[in-house]
Amino acid sequence: MSLNLEITKLYSRVSPLFTYLEKKKEDQKLVRTVEIGGTFFLISFFILFAIKPTFLTISALVGDIKAKEEMTKQLKVKINDIIQAQDLFSLAQERYALVEASLPTTPRFFQSNLQVLGATTKYQVNLDKIDYFMKKEQDNYTVNLSTSTSFSSAISVVSDLLKNRRLIDLDGLTLSVNEDFPGQINVILPLKVYYWRDNAKK
Repeated sequence: MSLNLEITKLYSRVSPLFTYLEKKKEDQKLVRTVEIGGTFFLISFFILFAIKPTFLTISALVGDIKAKEEMTKQLKVKINDIIQAQDLFSLAQERYALVEASLPTTPRFFQSNLQVLGATTKYQVNLDKIDYFMKKEQDNYTVNLSTSTSFSSAISVVSDLLKNRRLIDLDGLTLSVNEDFPGQINVILPLKVYYWRDNAKK
């Protein structure tokens, strides 16, 4: 009986300690619950207000990088096309002098005159007269040559002029016997000399 009494006394003394410890344990659970809830709240807040904009910014930057990479590829293709066009243009420029000599952009009377005189001098044909006729709004002008020479020299001059690089067209040929000088013929040679007018339709 005294043992039970002792145990009851001891229990009554220790009971407040157990109650206190139990209360403290519940308080710790509450604190942990609050801490965990606060942690989740802060993580959610951080994800919503810090990581989400960063993620969106990164996504936008990745999109910009991909767009710029695509644009760079397209620009490389265009640059290669420009380089090829420049190469082709330089090749065409080399041949432009030949085209300009064949079909110049201006009448170039002096050039055609030199070519006619070169052909006649080569075959020792003295010209009596050279006439130039030019009509408006045409891409050619006429050069009339008249002389007295041998038949072979006349044919050689005509052949030389028609083989010339400059576009020259024979617009007829008049030959007649020269009664004053036997063995010679009178030659009238009308030539059409072409050029490219600036206002010509392309």
